[in-house]
Amino acid sequence: MNSKITFSIILTLLITFLITPVLAAEMIEVESDWEASVFGNVGGDNKITAENFAIQELADGRIKMMSANNRGKIESSSEGIAYYFKKMKQGDNFKMTVQAEVESFDMNNQVSFGIMLRDKVLYNENNKEDIGYALAVGPLNATKDTPTTAFYRTAEGQKKLGELVNGAVPAPELSYQVELKKSGNTYWLKFGEEEPVVIEDFNGFEGEDLFAGLYTSRNTTVYYNDLNFEEIKEVSELKTDTSDFKTDYLLEEDFELEGLKVTAEFADGSSKKLSQEDYIVTGFDSSEAGENTITIHYGGAEKELKLNINELSATALEIKYYPAKTDYYLGDNFDPEGLTVIAEYNDGYRRETLAAADYTVEAAGEKKISVIYNENSEIKTDFTVEVSDAALAELEIKNKPAKTLYFPGEELKLDGLSVYANYADGNSIRLMRDQYQVSGFDSETAGNKKLVIEYKDQKTEMDYRVKEKELEGLKIVEYPQTTIGLAENFAEEGIKIARVYDNGDQEILDADEYRINASKIDNQQPGIYTVRVIPESDQVDSITFDVTVREAKDYSWNAINFGQSASDDDTFINVKEDSVEVASINGGGKVATDHDGIAYYYTVLDAEDNFELSADVKVIEYAKDPHDGQEAFGIMARDAIGEDGDTGVFASNIAGVGGYSGGSKDPNGTQLFYRTGVESPDGKGSNGDQGIMIEELKPTPDNTHPAEEYRLTLAKTNSGYVGRLNGEKEEILFEPELLEVQNDKIYLGFFGARIGHIEVSNIDLKVSNAETDAPQVIPPAEPVEPEINLLSLTETAVKDYQLITEANVAGTLTVKQGKEIIAVDQKVEAGKEFKLNSELKANAQNDFTLIFLPDDTQKLTDYDRIIENFTIEMKTFRAGKDIYVAPEGSAAGDGSQENPLDLDTAAAYSQPGQKIVMLAGHYLRDQKLEIKEYNDGTPDNYKYLIAAEDAEVVIDFDKKTEGIILSGDYWHIKGIDVTNSAANEKGMVIGGNHNIIEESRFYNNGNTGLQISRTDITEDDKNKWPSHNLILNSTAFDNVDPSNNNADGFAAKLTSGEGNVFKGCIAHNNIDDGWDLYTKVGTGAIGKVVIEDSVAYNNGTLTDGTEGSGDKNGFKLGGEGVHVPHLIKNSIAFGNGAVGFASNSNPGVRAVNNISFNNQGGNIVFTTYDGIEEDFVIEEFVSFATKEIEADSYPEAEASNHNFFYNGENSTNVNDVEISEANFESLEIELPLTRNEDGSIKIGDFLEFTSPIFK
Repeated sequence: MNSKITFSIILTLLITFLITPVLAAEMIEVESDWEASVFGNVGGDNKITAENFAIQELADGRIKMMSANNRGKIESSSEGIAYYFKKMKQGDNFKMTVQAEVESFDMNNQVSFGIMLRDKVLYNENNKEDIGYALAVGPLNATKDTPTTAFYRTAEGQKKLGELVNGAVPAPELSYQVELKKSGNTYWLKFGEEEPVVIEDFNGFEGEDLFAGLYTSRNTTVYYNDLNFEEIKEVSELKTDTSDFKTDYLLEEDFELEGLKVTAEFADGSSKKLSQEDYIVTGFDSSEAGENTITIHYGGAEKELKLNINELSATALEIKYYPAKTDYYLGDNFDPEGLTVIAEYNDGYRRETLAAADYTVEAAGEKKISVIYNENSEIKTDFTVEVSDAALAELEIKNKPAKTLYFPGEELKLDGLSVYANYADGNSIRLMRDQYQVSGFDSETAGNKKLVIEYKDQKTEMDYRVKEKELEGLKIVEYPQTTIGLAENFAEEGIKIARVYDNGDQEILDADEYRINASKIDNQQPGIYTVRVIPESDQVDSITFDVTVREAKDYSWNAINFGQSASDDDTFINVKEDSVEVASINGGGKVATDHDGIAYYYTVLDAEDNFELSADVKVIEYAKDPHDGQEAFGIMARDAIGEDGDTGVFASNIAGVGGYSGGSKDPNGTQLFYRTGVESPDGKGSNGDQGIMIEELKPTPDNTHPAEEYRLTLAKTNSGYVGRLNGEKEEILFEPELLEVQNDKIYLGFFGARIGHIEVSNIDLKVSNAETDAPQVIPPAEPVEPEINLLSLTETAVKDYQLITEANVAGTLTVKQGKEIIAVDQKVEAGKEFKLNSELKANAQNDFTLIFLPDDTQKLTDYDRIIENFTIEMKTFRAGKDIYVAPEGSAAGDGSQENPLDLDTAAAYSQPGQKIVMLAGHYLRDQKLEIKEYNDGTPDNYKYLIAAEDAEVVIDFDKKTEGIILSGDYWHIKGIDVTNSAANEKGMVIGGNHNIIEESRFYNNGNTGLQISRTDITEDDKNKWPSHNLILNSTAFDNVDPSNNNADGFAAKLTSGEGNVFKGCIAHNNIDDGWDLYTKVGTGAIGKVVIEDSVAYNNGTLTDGTEGSGDKNGFKLGGEGVHVPHLIKNSIAFGNGAVGFASNSNPGVRAVNNISFNNQGGNIVFTTYDGIEEDFVIEEFVSFATKEIEADSYPEAEASNHNFFYNGENSTNVNDVEISEANFESLEIELPLTRNEDGSIKIGDFLEFTSPIFK
C-alpha cells in the first residue's frame, strides 16, 4: 500500500476518533449507571451532534432528551432515536414509570417519545438496517385523526397499537405519565389518560439481552421526571384470595378488581402483597354469557381465575315513542313503524331500546295494543289507539306512476304512484305501497289495459299500454374524426352505426349493412361538409353528419409561472429534445381552493373548439408525506392565466387530470379535478376545487412512466371534460361550457404546483371543431335520497317552543307530540326551514315524532315515508334568578350557590334575561363548550355568562378539544379566561349575532384566541354569517398552533358578516398576527369590521421568546385583493415582528387616527395587487421608529399634512415636516399592558403625540 495513502487513512481515523468523543460529550451528559446513545436511522454519522440530539441528566433529577432538525424517526422498517437505557436479560421482569414533560413536539407522524424496549443497541452510530427490534409506549401518527399510543417492530414488520382519544396530542407544556410493565412475554403499556395496551405472548425479540429506556425521535424535546425502574425478583407462585372479589357479572358489565388479594411468593422464600398497580390482568370478556377465565401476571408467573358472565333479564318495558300511526279505521292493520320500546334489565342495571325482533305487538280488541317481551311474556306494557268506524268511500290515484307505457316482457314499475284512501268523514289518507294490492298487469301481449288497485273493499283502475317495439331509425353511436386538414382525406375509421327502437334498444350494424357517401367533401377548400350514411335496407332513412375541413394550425407552446407563492427559484420548465420537464418544488406554488400558483407549459386554443391532449408522464417528485393538499401535477385547461412571474393571487376556472388531493385529509391519487364559478381573476364567484378520483394511488417514480404505463389524457367534448388514465379508466364532468367565462380562449398544457415535478413525453394534441363533433350527451338526473332533520334545540328552558326542521326534498309533514297530532300534512319545501310552534310540558321530557312523505313528482331513491323520533327536554332553574355554576357543579345541582350546576347544563337551560354566574375556579374540560344555534336571548333580554364579582374564572380545555363555540344570539359573556384549546383548535368561535364578549382573556390556545366566523360550515348565505358582535375590552396573547404560523390573537375572517366591532382590545405575543381579517377570493368579501381604541404589540413572538414562522403583523386587515372597507381608528401597533398596520392586499381599508411604532416589517403597508384599483383612506396616521425597520408603503395620494410616514430614516409629512422623539410624551412603557377599573387600556402617556402641525 502506498505509504501516503496509509498515513491519510490513519490520520482520518484518528481525527474521527478524536472528534466523536467531544461531540458525544456535548450531546450526552450521563453520570449514573444508566447508558445513553444516539443510533439508528438518524441521517448519517455526521448528524449525531449536540445540535441535533441531547441526552442529559440534570441537577434537579430530570433527564432532558432532544431529537431536532428532522433527525431520527419512527418508521415502519427502523427507528432513529436518542436513547437513555439500561441493560438486562430477556427473562427479567420489571415495572417502569416516568413523567414526560413536553417542551416541543412537531406535528409529524414520525415524531415520538416515551419508554422503549429493544433487543439491540448501537453506540452513536447511523444504521437503519441492523438495529434489532423494538417495543414502545409513546405517541405516534400525531397528524392522524386518531394518533396511536404504542407500537412494536419485529421481523414481521411494525404494528401500531392503542388510540390517543382521552388526552391531548403532545404539545409544549403538556405532561404525560408513561408506564410499562413486563411479566414474561406479557407487556402492559399505558400512555397518559389512554386505555392501557396489553400485548400477550410477544416473541418478537431475538438474542438474550434486553434494553429498557427512554427515547425521543424526530423533532421533540422532552424532560423526563420521576423515573422509576422496579426490577422484580424471580416469582415462584402467585396466591389469590377471592373471598371479597366479584366473580359474577352481567353481559357487558365492566371489570372490577376491588377485593382481589394477590400475594407473590418469591424464589428466595420472601413474599409480597401486591397492589393492583403491580400486576397485569388479561382475558376479561363480558360480551358473551358463560364462564370467563382471567389471568393474573406478575414477575413472569401466572394465575388463572374463573368468572361467570350471566345473561340479562328484562324486568320492565316502557313506550318511549308511540307508533307514527295511532288513528285507525275499521279493517286497518296495525302499523308499528315508529314505535320505540325501552327495556329495563335487572331492575335498573341497564336501559336500552329494543329491536323490533325482541318484542311482539298484539291488538286486544279495537283500542288496546300490548307490547310483550319475547323472552318473558309476563313482561309487557300497553297503549291505546283510536279506531274510527267511518266507511271507506273510495280510492283515489293522485299521481300516476312515471311509467305507463310498456313493451313486451317488461316488468311493472310503480315508481311515483300515490294512492289515497278517502273516508266518509272527509279524511284522505295516503296509502303506503305495502298497504294496497295491484293486479291486472300483463306485458306479454300488446294493447290498452287496466291496472286494478285494491284496498279493503274498494277498487280503482288505472290505464296502461303495452306495444311492440318499433324501429325509429339509425343513429351514429361513435363518430369518426370529424375535423380534417386541407388536403387530408376523410377516414371512416371509428364510426359505429346502430338501429334505434322506440323502447331504447340499439343494434350495431355490420359494415355491409350501410355505406358512407363523403363525396361532397372538398378537402381543398375550408368549410363544413355533409356526409351521408346510407342503409342497405329500405326500412329506414339515411342519416347525415358533418365534417369540418380547415387549415391545419401549428400550435406554439409557452412556458410561464404565475400565482401565489410561485417563483423563478421554485418553479421552472425545461424543454428538451423529446420531452418537457415541468417543476414546482420546495413548496412553491399551489392549487388552492380558489386560485393557483403553478409552473405552466401551455398552448392557446379557441374556446369554441374541442380538444384531446395526451402524454406519457414521469413523476420525478410529487407531494411530501403526509401531503398538504395543495400539490398537484398533470394536464390543465384554464380560461385565464396570469402574467409570467406575477406572484399575486390569480384565479380561473380549470379542468385538469393528474396527481391531486384537494385537501390534507383527502385521498391523493390520479383525479379529474375542476374549479367552477370564477368570474374574474380575483376569484369572485368561485365554487372551489373538486375532484373525481380515477385511481386512488399516489403517483410516484415507481408507478409512472417509464417504470409503469402512466399516460394522461384530458379531452373537451360537446358533453364536457374527460379525464382518462392509460386510455381505459376515465371520468367525465358534464360541463362543456366550464372554461367559457373569463375569456374566448382556452389555455391548455402541463403544470406542476407545490411539490409537483414531472417530465412529459410523447405529447399528442388533437383539436376539432365542436360544431361537427359528436353531439352533447345530457347526463341522467341522479335520484336524491330524501331526509329530514331537526334543527331546533333538544334542550331548552323555553315553554313556548318553536320546532324547526328541514328536508332536502319537497313533501308533506305530520308532527306528533306524544300521541297528539299537532300538524297534519303540512307542505315542506326542499332546503327551506319548516317552523311549528308548540307548548312544552314544563321540566319534563317532551317526545315528538316527524312523519315525512316525500312528494311523488321528484326523482328520488325512495318514496316511502320517513319517521323520525326525538325528545325535547324542557327545564328551568331558579325561576329566572341567577344560576350559579362551579368547577365541581353537576347536572344534579339546583343552580344555587350552595348546590351549583355544571357549566353545560346552565348554558343549555338558562332563560332570556337570566344570568349564569361562574364562581371562582379552574373549569377543566375534556369537551367543547357549545352554545348552540337557537339558544338565544332577545334584544331586550340577553342571556348572560359572567364571572362572579372579583372572581378569577378560567375555562381550561386541557389541550383536548375545541374551545367555546357560540352559535346563539344575544349572549353577554364577561370576565372569563379561555385557555388551552387543542392543537389547531380556536379558543372561541362566534357564529351567532348580537353577542357581547367583555373583559375576557384568550391565551395559550392551540389556534386563534377568538374568531368571528360561521360555525355551520355548510352555511353559504352571507346574510346568515355572524354579525353585529362586539368584542369589548378583551385581551388575547400567547396563542400558538403546532406549526407556529397560524394562531392569531383575534380574527374576523373568511365568513364573518356585517357590523362586527373590536373595541378596547389588546392582542400581544401571539405566534402569527394580532388581528386577522383575512378574506378569500372564492368565499367573497366578508362584512366590514371596525377596530377601535385597541393595541397590537409584539406579535410573532410568544412571551417566553418563542419566535413564530407566520406573518407576525399587528393588524392584518384583509386578504387576496378583495375589497372590504374595514375601519381601524384610534389604535396603536408597536414591536410586532412584521407590519404594524397591513392591508394584506385589501384595497379598501380605512385607517383614522392611528399610531405605529417600531414594527420590524414596516409601520404601515397599505398596498394591493397590480391591476386592482386602490381605495385606501389614511387620516392622521403617525409612523415612528427609534430602531432600524422597513420603510412604510402606501399610496402617494395618501401623503398629507397630518400623515407622518416613516421612509426608512425619518418620519415626515407631505411637506417634509419631520417629527422626532420630542413629539411624544413617552416612548417607553412597562409590559404587559394592564387595564383601568372600567376595563379600558391603561397606557398612560406612552406614544401620546403632539403634532407639529396645527389643525
